[in-house]
Amino acid sequence: MTHRRSLSTLALAVALASTACAEAGSSPAASPDQVMADSLIGAWLEAAGGMAAWDDVRSARFTITTVWFDSTGEVRRMRPRRVEFRKHEGHEQARIERPEAEGLYVQTFTGTGVWATLNDRRLPADDPATEESEYVARDVVYWFGLPYKLFDPGVNRSAAPLDGGGYEVRITFGDDVGIHPGDRYFYYFTDDDPYPEEVHYIEQGKGEEARSLTEWKGFGRVETFVYVVDRTWRDPAGRPTKALRVDDVTLNPELPDSLFAPPPP
Repeated sequence: MTHRRSLSTLALAVALASTACAEAGSSPAASPDQVMADSLIGAWLEAAGGMAAWDDVRSARFTITTVWFDSTGEVRRMRPRRVEFRKHEGHEQARIERPEAEGLYVQTFTGTGVWATLNDRRLPADDPATEESEYVARDVVYWFGLPYKLFDPGVNRSAAPLDGGGYEVRITFGDDVGIHPGDRYFYYFTDDDPYPEEVHYIEQGKGEEARSLTEWKGFGRVETFVYVVDRTWRDPAGRPTKALRVDDVTLNPELPDSLFAPPPP
């Protein structure tokens, strides 16, 4: 992270956000760390079309491709997944089609239940593809829905300045949020645009030694909605190890109920 965000610009944003919180009156006063985080995420959100951009997304269809690299940084393997997502009766539902050597998997989370198939054959509840369906669905929707989902209930936000300039925003979760509420994320804002340049992640139950680093490259836009195009994992030497790339995005397609209804066992 070589470019540094202007501290004076963000100091002004923090001051304005602090005033707004103080004037809210009926809400508990936010800590300075949260106010700073909210100002950074809020600037990102506004650049991404504002919360209305996410509210206007009733459904989406997109491809997310996983890319694995070898030790020299050359592409070793690529695997596309086709995602169909919709907001339905108060739930976020997702269906993922995933080709593998043994055939086509479909993993679906309806908000209240899960199911999976392999080559149109219903898989049992204890099959790994079925057991992973909720986690996979939540994961692809979460990343597609950033930064909008960082203001969801139960998301804890705090920030601190970096020694060399810029800011680190720390994200944690309430005990009843998601499948892994102990996961921790660290967003780094280090240049003059409102978007983060790096995001680090520590999985629930693991320590600092398990921290992974992703570099974010490119933001796509459909109408007012903005999404991350490329997240690349790098090892301590800076070599790429894996990437997730989003493309072929369609907003608000008609998605019939049959897509999310499980086939007979």
